[in-house]
Amino acid sequence: MTLLEIIFGGLITQILGLNTRYYFFKIFNKNLKKEDFQNDQEDIGSSFSQGFYNFSIGLLVFFLLSFGIVYLLDVFHLL
Repeated sequence: MTLLEIIFGGLITQILGLNTRYYFFKIFNKNLKKEDFQNDQEDIGSSFSQGFYNFSIGLLVFFLLSFGIVYLLDVFHLL
């Protein structure tokens, strides 16, 4: 259980989700900080929504990366 929490809580939410959202919005607004997208804010509603967005974007990026890696391995006949 702890390993799943580390993978889903750390890898997907904090690394993939947070960084993907940050760099995407950084293209349009140069004044953003990474802290704007983290879920450790005092407002509970804002904290929940940032965590939800980070998780959903992170999960989408994780699936796309997984699919891309498996596809490349299949193209090169390494599976």
